[in-house]
Formats: sequence, C-alpha cells, structure tokens
Amino acid sequence: MLQLYPGDGCGNRFLIVRESEALAVGEAPVSLAQRLCGRTYDGLLVLGPNTSGALAVQILNPDGSDGGACLNGLRVAACFTAANRGRLEMSGRVIRWRRLASAFELQLALTDADLQVEAFTLPDGRDGFDVAFWNPHAVFHFDAEAEACCLADFDLESFATQVRSNLSRFPAGVNVEVVEGLGRNQEMQMRVFERGVGETAACGSGALAVAGAAWEAGAGPRIGVGMRGGRLEVERSQDGSVKLRGAARTGPGKSLAELLRSECKNF
Repeated sequence: MLQLYPGDGCGNRFLIVRESEALAVGEAPVSLAQRLCGRTYDGLLVLGPNTSGALAVQILNPDGSDGGACLNGLRVAACFTAANRGRLEMSGRVIRWRRLASAFELQLALTDADLQVEAFTLPDGRDGFDVAFWNPHAVFHFDAEAEACCLADFDLESFATQVRSNLSRFPAGVNVEVVEGLGRNQEMQMRVFERGVGETAACGSGALAVAGAAWEAGAGPRIGVGMRGGRLEVERSQDGSVKLRGAARTGPGKSLAELLRSECKNF
C-alpha cells in the first residue's frame, strides 16, 4: 500500500513520496501532485535514487509542473531521512546539509550560491530587484505609508499578476517577494507569491533572493527573513558560500486512499 508523508518547512507544507514505491503500484508522481496538492499542500516532494552519495529530490507543483529548486523542501527531505547530515541533489545541484538543535542547515557552495541581482523598474515606476537564483525572483521593498496598508493586507496576488505581465523580463514566470525592511536592516518581513503555486507561507529560495537584494543594498552578512510560516536565517561567508537555517518537520505516513478521503486535511 502506497504511503505518503506530510512535511512542513517554515510553513511550506509538502507531501513526500518515494518514487520507486509510487511507480511500483502504478501511480505517476505528476498525477499524485495534481490530485493531492493545492489546498493543504504546496507541492509533492519525490524522493528518487541515492546516486554518488546524494539523495535525489524533485518538487512537483499542484499543477504537476516541475517546481525547480525548493530550499524549504530540501530541509524537509533532510528531516525525513532521520540522519544528522548528508547530501541532497535537486535540479542538478548537490547540497550538503546538517541537523542542528532546532533547525536544519543547508550549505550552498560558491557555485550554488550565485545570486545575480539587477535593479529594474516596473512600468508604473516601482523599483525592484531582478534576482536570478535557481528560480527567477522579483524582490520589492514594501512601504506601508506609500501603500496605505500594512504588509498583511497588501493585495499581493494583483501585484504579482502585474509583475508577471512583464514577459520580456520574465518569460518563464517569476516568484514575487514584497519585503518590509529591505535595505540595510538585518531583520525583514516577507510575503511571497510563487509561480505555479500562488501565495505560500514561506519560500527558501525567496529568502535567499531577498538576502541577495539586501546585500546589494549594503546589509551585513547575516540576514533574518520572517514569513507567515516562520523565520529563516541566511548567512554569507567571506568566500561567497551561503548557509540557510530553518525549521522542518515530517509526520507519520498516510495511505493514498486516506489522503483522498480526507481531502488533504491538516496533519
């Protein structure tokens, strides 16, 4: 009987399945993502073979598309292994990780921590940062006084639609982050609208993109990014490598039939 496992990484909720077990009972991972994700779970983490000492991990969006890189998902996969350290492979990159007292730390080598930051301006005059980090990101400073609302009440979906309409800059879509405190502050608050998913409670690669924009503006090497689902800490070393720390947990397995019956209720 096929078992899937719920996981949570700072508010990003996933289902975890071993690819070999799904295929053995005739279940395609893409179909599982489409049937089980979207309301309660942000995506399906598919665990593949362990090649060259690195466990392969893929994330599928609720529409079945490949989610690319997902740092919150990687921490959840690390938690699922029950080991204290190891290596994970996602989107062609191998990431080292280790278990801390109350968090999991991903260690991105210089070649994997290449944050390409470019300032740009929307047609309405709003300035932002185009950050190429694995997935495309558009990072914007949030000014509560100028918007006449707090960050929690900002119409992020409409704004993200406006940003994504800039097809010449973002032909493959873009994750949109709005950030309170972006600049030289070491602690920031962020909301994120992810391509193929919608607004999520957290985004690990988005936190890295925000840190990249903050470093471009002169912030120090250690950045705290608060999100609706929790807080991530990003730290850049002198050699350019980056560490990302945050909580992750997994729950007991559930059968496919049970998940379908419960309509993906919270675990």
